[in-house]
Amino acid sequence: MVDTLDFRPFEPEDLPRLHTIREAAFRPIFGSFRKLLGDEIAPVALANAEKEQAAHLDGLCDPDSGHAVHVVERDGEIVAFCAVSLDEDSKVGEIDLNAVHPDHQGKGIGAAMYRFALAGMRDAGMRVATVGTGGDASHAPARRAYQKAGFGPSIPGIYMYRAL
Repeated sequence: MVDTLDFRPFEPEDLPRLHTIREAAFRPIFGSFRKLLGDEIAPVALANAEKEQAAHLDGLCDPDSGHAVHVVERDGEIVAFCAVSLDEDSKVGEIDLNAVHPDHQGKGIGAAMYRFALAGMRDAGMRVATVGTGGDASHAPARRAYQKAGFGPSIPGIYMYRAL
């Protein structure tokens, strides 16, 4: 069971901690991608992937991005974050980049964070919620967490690579 968690809007001074969480949470995923693509393709195809993800987080946290970013605190420490966007026209909300620090994973924090995000979407009048994730083994924990939060059905996607 999860101790008391506090959810609050992102503040600019939170950004370094969010990057620390992002880097730690996605390290195994980027490692998995490198193994899947191999020594010939990975260094080229993934050369900027982590920098691009960092820039994506910076963009999400920009006040003019149209996204709401919330942080999750446990005992005063930021342990997770979640970015959400709302499309007023289509009534579709999306959970974008999100992560729980590995030291705090497996404790129900992600589930609580998704309940919080989904409640906010409902309160804003959204009718459908979406989230994207990978189909590889390194994303299995994320898929399970999303399924536990009630997500499904899904549309599978595949990225294919080849050396030239």
